[in-house]
Amino acid sequence: MQTLPRLALLAALTCGTSLAPALPAAAQDDDIIDLGEIVVSALRTAVERLRTGVSVSVLGPEDLAKDHDATVATTLAKLPGVAVTQSGPFGSTTNLRIRGADGRYLAVFVDGIKVSDPSGTNVTFDFGSLMSADISRIEVLRGSQSALWGGSAVGGVINITTTKALEEGFHQTISAEAGSFGTARLSYGLTQKDDRLDLAFNATQFHTDGFSSFAGGTERDGADATRLSFSARYKVSDTLALGAAAFVQRTEQDYDGYTPLFVLGDLVGYTQEKTEIGARAFAELTLGNTSHSFEVSALDVDRSYDEAGDRSSFGGKRLSFGWQGTTEVSPALTLVYGADWSKETADYTNLPGGQADTTIYGAFAQAVWAPSETFDLSATVRMDHSGGFGDFPTGRIAAAWRPATGTTLRAAWATGFRAPSIDERFGDYPGFFPFVGNPDLEPEESESWELGIEQEFAGGASLSATLYRLDVDNLITYEFGFPSTLVNLPGVSTRQGVELAGSLPLSNAVTLGLAYTYTDGRRPDGQRLVQVPYHNLALSLDATLSDKLSGGLTLLHVAGRRDNDANTFSAKDMPDYTVLNARMDYGLNDKTALYLKVENLLDEEYQMVDGYAASGRAFYVGLEARF
Repeated sequence: MQTLPRLALLAALTCGTSLAPALPAAAQDDDIIDLGEIVVSALRTAVERLRTGVSVSVLGPEDLAKDHDATVATTLAKLPGVAVTQSGPFGSTTNLRIRGADGRYLAVFVDGIKVSDPSGTNVTFDFGSLMSADISRIEVLRGSQSALWGGSAVGGVINITTTKALEEGFHQTISAEAGSFGTARLSYGLTQKDDRLDLAFNATQFHTDGFSSFAGGTERDGADATRLSFSARYKVSDTLALGAAAFVQRTEQDYDGYTPLFVLGDLVGYTQEKTEIGARAFAELTLGNTSHSFEVSALDVDRSYDEAGDRSSFGGKRLSFGWQGTTEVSPALTLVYGADWSKETADYTNLPGGQADTTIYGAFAQAVWAPSETFDLSATVRMDHSGGFGDFPTGRIAAAWRPATGTTLRAAWATGFRAPSIDERFGDYPGFFPFVGNPDLEPEESESWELGIEQEFAGGASLSATLYRLDVDNLITYEFGFPSTLVNLPGVSTRQGVELAGSLPLSNAVTLGLAYTYTDGRRPDGQRLVQVPYHNLALSLDATLSDKLSGGLTLLHVAGRRDNDANTFSAKDMPDYTVLNARMDYGLNDKTALYLKVENLLDEEYQMVDGYAASGRAFYVGLEARF
């Protein structure tokens, strides 16, 4: 637990992101208060995590660096409520689910820029190539959050922050890694901080020869990726700050998929090139007891495919404007309110006329009330207007109660919606198995609730348990035929279960960690949702062996899965799998460290998605230096 001036901590957490405006002026003084673990996505303002009333996990720099994961998806798979499915090696399509809700129900931000692809069928963010080298903080907010974050946040919010300048002066970092499958990575970062300017820049180059995405295939599917990210915040005066953030990533990869006769196979000469560019500018203004945040952000995603000479391309753009105000009415009551507007454009030949767009705008208001030192309550209402679908009201109520030292009880209820995407409505794909969109689709509407308890014990142990349920009405799903299309299923699809998370110090040097999720996902007819496992378990063992040597083991176990058969598309049971990863770190000095990591230590042969391979045993060595 850290004790810092609140404003300084908020700036450190959120420099360059839209997810936390400045705190009310009444909180911007030199008083030193104990803040505990702070989150910003849960209430769109800085609040102690245990006072939000909702389920949120925070990964800081130490958490992200500990296991030396190459991608963000690998890191997130160890959190409660999170499940990941990947269709092959680095760069392959990777879908992340929160409590059984897949990517179309998740709002994903990088430095305040919404990064889901407007040209995708479901407008999701593909985590397959998002590298972790320049990431310093992740907040994962579980449950329906449309009242705060709009229609795409039916299942949760993932707020990703790149490296920020947290220490005074000029600092540089460099890391390099090499290992199995001809993999190599080189990363460089710099930060500069003084009393007015915070500046950060990161660059990463990645290469892998890969392995066959098609299970049983022989042709390797390699990838190359280059990523640059930048952020800056300049304090013009005591009441005004200006800032910007930007990133660009270019990824080239080989992939396997379906032949023209729609049979999954080991394809030669099939490649994808993807360029993702995001930028955001913002201004933070404090007037009396109210702070304002104004922002504009843009995203441009271009994907091109070469299928043995048959070329196609897809373009997606998003332009967004937002304003948020935060007013501290009294020490016990804070109001958070705002409005936003967004336009999404898709550009590819499979649309009528080659292009289509949609707009959505909305406004929200939230009251955060602490009637006593042990009870916190927040209530949020929002109204969105979606182009083509009209108005959608949503709301959320969350409460946290601390009846005794170390004990927190929390509860939340919320509603949400998701409007059909451009491709779901208008996509037209001729071929052996033709597909056409459905312009008559209706938005999906949701209701969710959760009940949880968190207990901290003497000696540093902790345990939390959460019951949850998400109901989605008018589920949009495929209807196979000639052509195939999409339809709204009448009735309610459900995702319900329990999450457990805990930490147990076995000694001063050894700590055991737990994250377990049980999810039962059902369609309106009672059939199970595919790729939603009953059981998802992550166990970690971290040990400090000496002042220079440390290590750890991570076990991932997934059981009770169903998936569509890769070629017949009928649902079938999938084998359970268990993957054990190991790492060892050695500090050469206080600024330089070596590490060794072994993925899939037991060489488990398994598939996350039917017909697609996962990595066998793999070794990687790396060097990290700071100067």
